[in-house]
Amino acid sequence: MSEMSTAEDAVNALVVEIRVLEGTYNELSARQNLLERAMLEGRAALDAIKGLSGQDSGEVLTQVGGGIMLRSSPPETERVLVSIGANVVVEKSRDEAVAILEERGRDIEKTLVSLVNQRNEIAQRLNSDREVLNSYMARSQQG
Repeated sequence: MSEMSTAEDAVNALVVEIRVLEGTYNELSARQNLLERAMLEGRAALDAIKGLSGQDSGEVLTQVGGGIMLRSSPPETERVLVSIGANVVVEKSRDEAVAILEERGRDIEKTLVSLVNQRNEIAQRLNSDREVLNSYMARSQQG
């Protein structure tokens, strides 16, 4: 009876650990998605600043949402407004803004690499725990 109870406790502990690991894996995946979107947004802003600075066009299209665009004259890009966090916005030169966006991109990329590594470690541990659980279940069905 004691051996049966010990095996049952081990299976229950493994199931709990698997659930915790799955939750952690899902949370890391959600964070990864947020970081990837932030990186895309930063790159789009960087491309826009660089693209507008060399443009001699008489008009640009500005999306306002719902598939609607407005025609407008190109904005002045020598000085831009940059959000630095906590709802604080400062005016910077185009070159300073580009440097800030590039630095943010590098920081996001480093964080993303770390997060992906953590997620991969969790996935490996999750797979090994599932294999152990499957072997427990196979043994219990045989005996």
